[in-house]
Amino acid sequence: MTAKPPTLWIVMPCYNEEAIIEHTASVALNKLNECVKLDLIGQSSSLLFVDDGSKDNTWGCIKQLHQYHQNIHGCKLAANRGKECALLAGLMHAKSEADIVICMDADLQHDINAINQFLEKYREGYDIVYGVKITRAREPFYKRCFSKLFYTLMNIMGAPVVNGHSDYSLISRHVLNALSEYNERNFMFRELLNSIGFRKCSIPFSVKDRAAGQSKFSFFRLLNLSIDAITSFSTTPLRCIACTGFLMMLISLTMIAWVIFDYFQGITPSGWATLNCSLWFLGGVSIMSLGIIGEYLGRIYMETKQRPRYYIETR
Repeated sequence: MTAKPPTLWIVMPCYNEEAIIEHTASVALNKLNECVKLDLIGQSSSLLFVDDGSKDNTWGCIKQLHQYHQNIHGCKLAANRGKECALLAGLMHAKSEADIVICMDADLQHDINAINQFLEKYREGYDIVYGVKITRAREPFYKRCFSKLFYTLMNIMGAPVVNGHSDYSLISRHVLNALSEYNERNFMFRELLNSIGFRKCSIPFSVKDRAAGQSKFSFFRLLNLSIDAITSFSTTPLRCIACTGFLMMLISLTMIAWVIFDYFQGITPSGWATLNCSLWFLGGVSIMSLGIIGEYLGRIYMETKQRPRYYIETR
């Protein structure tokens, strides 16, 4: 007897995607129907749009789509909580309904045709299948440079991240149940997914151009996301501070020995420029070190509050 095809839910976080959401729903529904005909998924497979507190008519579009398509669902967060929280809210919402979940962006830059490969890998026994970008379409130059720098830093710091890994992923119900036990307020989904274990593999895909609308990720939002990622999964910056302090101590001991030697040689100590440069350098290192420590302390402070990560206003 053949096994029953799994129920798939595609979870798409949305923020001000009024211009593209109807087109996205149409393309995603066609893909679901195609996969149903190929017997890769069950007929109850659905789309779930998560409105991350949009300021435009995104939620109105989702409600209208739900009225005409029984396989389109939506939930609206009470406020803008960021993509990571919106994605997590969607996963927890779909957990009781789906056997497997695929996370992807609502702008369709993630190649939706790769879903067939994701499902084939799931059939082979993989609990996590994550998409890896091989091309980035017409992405701005600064984003490409920033992305390369981010992955380089994360690899140096030993964080569980794969170069080019995006949020485009398939995860099984086993993984969903495991994710529900994580209570961090500051996290990065793709790193959490890599650190959780289970059998996993990757699928390469090409990033597509947006059909409509504009990217909502500014440079500063990307920078903030990167800081969250580093401080959530690595303590290497704190160790760097300790190593820098030890190095400064060795340099200062060497300077003291040099000054004492010059004194007994009858050489008058000089070097106002050297002294000023040293003070500026040490002051900069001290302030930077305090800033790094402050980032970790701030995140500890937010974790101890145990505030809810999000509220769902409407389903």
